[in-house]
Amino acid sequence: MKKNISWFTLMEFLVASTIVVLLTLMTYVPYSHYQNKAKIKIASREISQSFYESKNMATWWITSNNTNKSVWLYITTDLLTSNTIKFLSYPYDIEEININNNVSGSTELIKDKKLQDWVSIVDLWPYNNLLFFYESITWESKVYTFDSGTKTQVTDDILDITISYRNSSSDSLKSKLNYYTKTNIIDYK
Repeated sequence: MKKNISWFTLMEFLVASTIVVLLTLMTYVPYSHYQNKAKIKIASREISQSFYESKNMATWWITSNNTNKSVWLYITTDLLTSNTIKFLSYPYDIEEININNNVSGSTELIKDKKLQDWVSIVDLWPYNNLLFFYESITWESKVYTFDSGTKTQVTDDILDITISYRNSSSDSLKSKLNYYTKTNIIDYK
């Protein structure tokens, strides 16, 4: 007796393969989108945490090292460094009126904090860069910009910081953070 063995025909194989590929694509695209949205949320938390960390550094240094080091937090929309938050320190003296805005001399780079892959700061409207200054002695904070090449104090009550995944135009891949200058609180959704 001969057994009758049935195999897939080529057409049946192509139809089954197409169905498997379509199902895979249908699940991958939403997964990738949600993964990118998660990167935006994580970057929002990292930026918010950076503000609180820099304020704590200014407070911590005066109590632990007996040195007066104020802390700067620098962010920019510049393409080369828009995915990096710079922490800088400056030995601040109460009698000193002007603060040196150059990253040289007595100014030290404490650390760079990189945002998630492909996430960058895309808008600081109406500025291109902001420097958040936390004074170690009085614990006051000020915000400066260097848009025109000179240091200018920012007097806005609310500063908007917009981050995006790969400079996306889709609102779902963007996040807007609000920094309230009078209370030093940063809010994000």
